[in-house]
Amino acid sequence: MELFLRLVRNALWQTEEELPEELSANMAANVLRGGREQGLLGLVIDALRRNKVRMPEEQSLEMMVMLMKVKRSNAKVNEGIRRMKELFDGRGIDYVVVKGQAVGAYYPDPTLRQSGDIDYYCDAKNFPKAQEAVKEAWGINTDIEEERHVHYAYNGINYEGHFLLVMFYSKKKDHYWQQLMDEDASSKAPIKGGNEMEVRTLSPTLHTVYVFIHLYIHLLDLGVGFRQFCDLAVMLHYCRNEIDHNRMQQILEVLGMEKAYRAVGCILTDCLGLPPQDLGCELSTRDRRYKKRILDIIRLRGNMGHYNLMTNNAGWKRNLELASIKFSHLVKLWPLSPDFCCRWFIHKFKKHSLL
Repeated sequence: MELFLRLVRNALWQTEEELPEELSANMAANVLRGGREQGLLGLVIDALRRNKVRMPEEQSLEMMVMLMKVKRSNAKVNEGIRRMKELFDGRGIDYVVVKGQAVGAYYPDPTLRQSGDIDYYCDAKNFPKAQEAVKEAWGINTDIEEERHVHYAYNGINYEGHFLLVMFYSKKKDHYWQQLMDEDASSKAPIKGGNEMEVRTLSPTLHTVYVFIHLYIHLLDLGVGFRQFCDLAVMLHYCRNEIDHNRMQQILEVLGMEKAYRAVGCILTDCLGLPPQDLGCELSTRDRRYKKRILDIIRLRGNMGHYNLMTNNAGWKRNLELASIKFSHLVKLWPLSPDFCCRWFIHKFKKHSLL
């Protein structure tokens, strides 16, 4: 794990790290597996290549194939954003792209970030227009089946269209968040690595808050990997002069997530090498009490909690395992945001997501 994190830090910040000159076949396989499970293959491979770390030919060839796939995936997702941008802009639909490629723009090399879905948000006025545009132009019905978004695929790309970005299961906090969204002065993010363009996204302050909240909710749920932590780290670092840290801390305090943010901040600074001043707050020994608990979840569950599940087939055993995982995460992290954790768990239970 320490070697893996050195490689990640080297790729994120281009810093000097103590790396071996050569990896055995077993070590190389373990490092690449870690990159796959944590959603950081591009970064790990880039660090190995730039530092000319030798390894057996079989792993070296495998590494090159993996890197090519990461870059192709980014180019494909960028093309998906271009199609969506042309469609929505052509119809005068207001939207913002969040997370994903809009965060990837802040990486030293955006083509190395492992891409995923295309997430966008439209307000109540524009969301129906976006649904109609997708139906007419792409022949896709986007009926609302989820409580916050619709999801669909087009030309091999997954899209998530949000009419709500996050729910706090509290009328007061949900209203506060929506007010922040309505009042936000959006900014533009460059999409790089083929099909370069600019897209509208949230302001750096609110976008950073959202990236953190999204990470934290998945951490509570089935778990999350280092990829999401890297997203938050690069935003905090490369947008440090644009983020209003006082405003960000005020928002987190109102939402009851300031303790959770500081605990996550310990991973960013202690493991990923984010300069502490970029966090916008001071970390204490008390905050670091939760570092091991969070690291245990990251190591075991990997990117979006997809790894080390005991049951693969749907059924009561699978549901029981998922319920057990969520409950164990809740117990470990409950002190970081008691109000949200309780509301989140009750909501999951009522919606039969746990049992």
